[in-house]
Parts: sequence; C-alpha cells; structure tokens
Amino acid sequence: MTQPTVTLNDLITTRLTEIAEDAWENHRVMRITGENGRIIQLGSGAVWEQWSCEADHGSGPCHEPLLTLDQAATLVGQPVDFCLVNPAMAAIEMTVLDADFGFQLTELYHLSDVVTEFKKAQG
Repeated sequence: MTQPTVTLNDLITTRLTEIAEDAWENHRVMRITGENGRIIQLGSGAVWEQWSCEADHGSGPCHEPLLTLDQAATLVGQPVDFCLVNPAMAAIEMTVLDADFGFQLTELYHLSDVVTEFKKAQG
C-alpha cells in the first residue's frame, strides 16, 4: 500500500489556510486570495492587498485593507524596522509568509493608520 506524498507546497498551503482560519476566528480578518486584492499606493510606494478587516468597530464591518509592518514601511518610505506610533486601531499580531524569510510574525495595521503616518512623514 502506497502512502500519499506530501510536498512542501502542500505543507505551505495547509499552514496558510490555518493562519487564515485563525485570523478570521480571532480577529475577523479576511485573507485576500489570488488576484482578488488591489494595489494600494501612497506617494511613490505601492503594495498588494493581502488582508482585509471585516470586524465591526461600532458602525458595521470595517472593510479596510490591513497592511503588514513591512508593507506599511514601504508606503511610508521608512526603513523596515520602523513602527507606527499610537495607531488609532490596535495592531493585529499574526504570522505571514515572507518570500525571503518564510513564515514570520508581524503586525497588521489598518490602512487609515498608515495614511496618517504617511501624512506625518510628509510634514
């Protein structure tokens, strides 16, 4: 009897599914799959939408894009080690798949908080 072969892609897909399910259960964060995202641009930086907030913050589902810390740094034009000071919405800590470093712990920030930080950086 032969056993099914499990590939690295299968393991990665399974882990991404687990992360997405956990994000939905615990934070009402929805993963944007495939080509369903949109390009988010601020100044000269642009990133691809991967997560969306579907939590109700008091006025119905939010629907705001959520950005990783690296994406926020890109859009604000800051080094990767920067942080958003006093975001209006609490950051959501979770694991994401980084193309260079594999699965990494990061924080997700609402786009409105990143825009506020961008405006501060512009003076």
